Amino acid sequence: MQPVPYVRRIRWLPDGASEFLSSGANRIALSTAFRGTLATVVPLALLPHLGPAGLAYPAVLGALATSLVDVGGPYRSRLEAMLAQALGGSALLLLGAAAEGRWWLAAAVMAAIGVLSGLIRAIGPSGPSLGTNMAVAFLVGLQLAMLPGSHPGLWAAGYAVGGLWTVGIALAFWQLRPYRRLEQEVAAAWEAVAALLAVPAAARNASAVGRLRREQQLGTLHAAAVAALEHSREVLGEIRAGMAGPGTTVAQLLVLIDAAAAMTGTAISICELRAESGTSAHLANACRAVARVLLAGKGELHLAGLRDHLPGHPADGLPPEELAALNHALRSLDIAEEALRALFGIRHRLPDLLRLPFAHRLPRGSVLRALRAHVTPRSALFRHATRVAVVTALDAAVLVQLRLPHGIWLPLTSLTILQPEYGSTVSRALHRTLGTIGGAVIAGALLATVHGTYAYDACLALLLFATFLLIRRNYGYGITFLTPIIILLISRGSLDPWVDLAERVGYTLAGAVLALAAAYLLWPRWERDLLRDRLVRALRALRDYLDGVLRQLAESPVNPGNLDPLRRQAEIAVANAEAGLQRMRAEPAERAALQGVAFALLVHLNRLCRHTIMLSLQHPGTPLPSQPVSELCRLTAAVLDDLSKVIGQGRMPVPWPSLQVQLEELVSQLNPGAPTESSPVSELLGRIASDLLGLLGAAGYRRDIDAFSASTPTSTPLRIRR
Repeated sequence: MQPVPYVRRIRWLPDGASEFLSSGANRIALSTAFRGTLATVVPLALLPHLGPAGLAYPAVLGALATSLVDVGGPYRSRLEAMLAQALGGSALLLLGAAAEGRWWLAAAVMAAIGVLSGLIRAIGPSGPSLGTNMAVAFLVGLQLAMLPGSHPGLWAAGYAVGGLWTVGIALAFWQLRPYRRLEQEVAAAWEAVAALLAVPAAARNASAVGRLRREQQLGTLHAAAVAALEHSREVLGEIRAGMAGPGTTVAQLLVLIDAAAAMTGTAISICELRAESGTSAHLANACRAVARVLLAGKGELHLAGLRDHLPGHPADGLPPEELAALNHALRSLDIAEEALRALFGIRHRLPDLLRLPFAHRLPRGSVLRALRAHVTPRSALFRHATRVAVVTALDAAVLVQLRLPHGIWLPLTSLTILQPEYGSTVSRALHRTLGTIGGAVIAGALLATVHGTYAYDACLALLLFATFLLIRRNYGYGITFLTPIIILLISRGSLDPWVDLAERVGYTLAGAVLALAAAYLLWPRWERDLLRDRLVRALRALRDYLDGVLRQLAESPVNPGNLDPLRRQAEIAVANAEAGLQRMRAEPAERAALQGVAFALLVHLNRLCRHTIMLSLQHPGTPLPSQPVSELCRLTAAVLDDLSKVIGQGRMPVPWPSLQVQLEELVSQLNPGAPTESSPVSELLGRIASDLLGLLGAAGYRRDIDAFSASTPTSTPLRIRR
């Protein structure tokens, strides 16, 4: 069966292009790119005719840096960050020019910027970008002072003009639709749920490798859906922080986030339970329809057509557990439909707009308290900031003392590559180096061919648009287009552009090597030392969530509303452990054995999380008997606690005699169905028991578990050094 289109597509575009542009992430990137391009291209086009001829390029540089600082958050925080970049960057450019010939001053200022750029991560998402672009302004001033015929004062004025113009453009776009960003983030969450529903059903005769690949795909998409939901909640919190009074729009968007979270759990059930059916395809299409209505700002879902294509009762051949999951999905879509109708039935949003004052402030002293909390050698941010300061100060001193003609790329590369984690530094070094080489080649070709013509400015405009479109989605591609912009803006021509290209590439490689050496030698934070704690937190979060779900099925005094936070904590903890494993793979040696054990543990942790979510969606006709439930809660908590201690303390596992027999006996006592047939609850409890045994086997308990040798591969005990 083909999915039913619940909303109309963009008629004048091909299906593929329409689907691409309907994506929430693409909409966000395109709107950011258009706004950033408008802020930077207008000065490039108009200033040569309205002011001094040399004002255009510094204005473009200021507009570019100020646009990159606007990374979201409350309106007041974004405004403060952009103004700080526009005016502070201009002052640092002048200071860089004054430091020419004084290597000690250049090193001191660069060290101060390095410390601040590291610590400023503690105060918000705009911190890293603000620190990096401030450093770029200072380094541009250093480089300009070495070029003959340069005018640092004119460049500082142009930089400020471009930055303030960008602030004005941002304010105008903010007022056009104040909740646009939140709507886009919620749409991205619904699209992530649709991607989860689109996971193909497992073939009955699939190989073990095929089933493992599907498990990995399902786990990856589940983590992506959780991340999208959390991101939308963060944006909602940021907008609420800037509001005065209740907001109808925000309330309905919160309902849509909660409905997407419920739909995520249902999608897990459908992916696990359904074999070969078009039901998940129809539900995925309906989720995409919710996203498209949010992005378009109008429209309705019309779910009647969806129900016509779905089975609705057991007579249609649908097993009870699949029917329950389908009813949950339709209920979530009904809630989304009501929220969309209420959201876009409001034609006048002026009252909501007036609730977004720029007067919102953080609590007095909160910024200083956040920075002071990290001024200690125990803080990973402080160690990172110190590492950045040492490397960039050394680079700046070498640049000024030796008067390197293109030496700006040495400290700039080290600054942008260094990250708090070694694995992230390696990844950033690869992307930065390859992107810089590609961008330098583009710049060299433009300098050798169209320099001094109108095509030169046209190419700058195209590069600016590509940079804004890609820089936050793919760092390597973004740097490829950002590098030639910096080169073209501060270039003064050359007898041989390709010699300049070789020098820039050489400095970039040197800066990358220095950054990698510093990340390895100067107070590193190894992910292999943190992974143990992440796994322990995931186990404990799943223990609490599973305990709550089991007690709810027995109608114990557990508030059902408390399960949602427990589920979120479990999903986030498992996702954090997976992210830590990915980062650890980029670290040097001493990780092979740990990587294999951690991977096996995460496979079973993901399964346990999904099966617990599925169990939470079950509503048996009669409550489960309390005594077996209490015993199962006690046993599962004891198993997970003991496993947490094995992982956390790095000790040898203690035998669990007859564990499988105990679990099977308790599961059989909790079967609410007929004695001769298995109920959905009983099947899920059996899967959870298997997941627990799998976790123990992955950690090295295999030889001590009865009748378990046929289902779990051999594993070595988990040894994680402190």
